[in-house]
Amino acid sequence: MKKIILKKGSTVQKAILAAVCFACALSVSACGKRDNRNENKDPITGADQSQTNESNSSEGGNETGSGAANGDYSEFDAMIGDENTDPNSIMDYINTNIAGAAVSDVRNFFSGLLNFRDDIRDIDFTRLEDSRQYMPEDMIAFMELMRLEKSTPSMIMSDKENRKTINMTLSEMLERARLFEQHLEKFPNEASSAAAARMYEEIATNAISGGYNKAEGVEHYYKGDTNDTINKDALEYYQKFVDAHPDSNLAKVVKEYINVLQTNDFKLNDNMETFYRGLHGRFDVKNVTNSNNTNAGQIENNNTTSGNTGTVNGGINNTTEGNATENGTLQNGTLENQNTENSSVEGSTNNTAKNNGGAVDTVIQGTVNK
Repeated sequence: MKKIILKKGSTVQKAILAAVCFACALSVSACGKRDNRNENKDPITGADQSQTNESNSSEGGNETGSGAANGDYSEFDAMIGDENTDPNSIMDYINTNIAGAAVSDVRNFFSGLLNFRDDIRDIDFTRLEDSRQYMPEDMIAFMELMRLEKSTPSMIMSDKENRKTINMTLSEMLERARLFEQHLEKFPNEASSAAAARMYEEIATNAISGGYNKAEGVEHYYKGDTNDTINKDALEYYQKFVDAHPDSNLAKVVKEYINVLQTNDFKLNDNMETFYRGLHGRFDVKNVTNSNNTNAGQIENNNTTSGNTGTVNGGINNTTEGNATENGTLQNGTLENQNTENSSVEGSTNNTAKNNGGAVDTVIQGTVNK
């Protein structure tokens, strides 16, 4: 009887054990199915995301292997290499990828954009405002210059003449060119340097040559009473610019030009045309940076003598923000009047420039409009 009970008990135990194991198996299976079922659903809406996840996984794999996230900007290079690319598309690409790009890649982005078209006035830089926090300092400064150029362009297309014509008075042209020159002095080898150099050369050349082109029959913008002469009133403002920015490269070229004007009695002769043709070399960016290095040494030496380091540095910082005249005044006062107190020199020089500049511009502008 006991043996039968033991057998029966053993059978019951086995049955219970089997039931427990089966239940566990079902539980594990259910857990697995539930996890598999839920991992492809949105945790909030419950929407099936299996197709989206598969797509994202595939795209992610490509991006990690060769996409922008891995530093591969071949798509950008292709856009830059296609002359039919819309500049807005290039800026959209920059806005999308700049946050995760390396410093060298960011530089390439802007170098490519600024060299994509010869006339960068066609680029609407306001589209890059959202990327401002990721931009290098030189690009932010250059963008501000182009914002100024857009609001008051130095050159505009003339429907009547079907070409670009000067859109400013002589004084304005020289000061605008000086702003781009200052940018090159501060940023001689950055992403924006090549574009700034083109703008500098174009504006500075036209400020001196008046856009004159004998071969194409383009008259001098600052012409005198006859087409083959230059308005002598221009001389006064050229001299004032030299006095305001004596050690800038532009002032040195203007000083040469003053001598050519006087030597040739303001006649548009062969000597004058030869000088105009040589302006390209005189406005080479190397001349600007060399001039800047010289100025830096002179200012440093004079600071030691006069003890006004803070004043001079303040003037330089202000000029990068657009106060070109103030910088010229400080340099003039410091470099040419070391034994005179800077504040009094600044006041007298600056007032003289302001009082006379408007009168000269009015005369020249009036003559041009005739």
